[in-house]
Amino acid sequence: MKKWVSGFCAAFSMYSTVPMPQVPWHADTMRYLFCFFPWVGLLIGGLCLGWAWLCRAWHAGEMLFAGGMTLLPLIVSGGIHLDGMVDTADALYSRRETEKKLEILKDPHVGAFGVIVCGGYLLASFALWGQLYTSPRLLVPCCAGFFLSRCCSAMAVVSFPAAKNSGLAHLFSGYADKKTVRICCGCYLAFAGGLLIWRFWWAGVAVLIGISLIFIVFWHLCKKQFGGITGDLAGFFLQMTELAVLAVCTFGGMLEW
Repeated sequence: MKKWVSGFCAAFSMYSTVPMPQVPWHADTMRYLFCFFPWVGLLIGGLCLGWAWLCRAWHAGEMLFAGGMTLLPLIVSGGIHLDGMVDTADALYSRRETEKKLEILKDPHVGAFGVIVCGGYLLASFALWGQLYTSPRLLVPCCAGFFLSRCCSAMAVVSFPAAKNSGLAHLFSGYADKKTVRICCGCYLAFAGGLLIWRFWWAGVAVLIGISLIFIVFWHLCKKQFGGITGDLAGFFLQMTELAVLAVCTFGGMLEW
């Protein structure tokens, strides 16, 4: 039981700004960390739904709603995944060989392409959230994307080969109980996906198809461009999955699913 509690505290300490009790960072702590990683997304999704409710109650406009929905995930996560996306963008657009790309991922400096991609991502997120304000029925499947993206990211880290013998992805994957993490995240995905399809039908189906396609593309990207997965790539995957779910729900709302 202590290992599970330590894993819970470690997951929120590492991947959120939520205050947690100090836990020692050793093998037992990291064993079940990824089992609780999706719970961070559950918290973010709940807070976003709460913000949406407040905006409706206050008769707030689309811009205030979209601003809150764009910023809340960054505030709760501390921007750790967005940082990975920025580093990955710099590496990909360098168009260099694999070893050089891995070096760029470790570089603490941000390049021009990272800034451009980050700005484009935030602008797209803001615009899509603003449009979704007119389709409140699809807010739940869209906010479920925060949970689903972390399930998929955790599955990728414990399933894909590591691109290098150092870094957080290699460390966490090495100490994780991979079988248990896969079972946990698989059950999360099956349960959440089933609820989405049962409650929202075509919107749920579209979200799951979109996530599956991104997972496949991401696998090929990791294998071809980097030789495996890293923590930055996992963050990039998570951010792209969240944006894809948001886009699917927004355009689905425009088509009046």
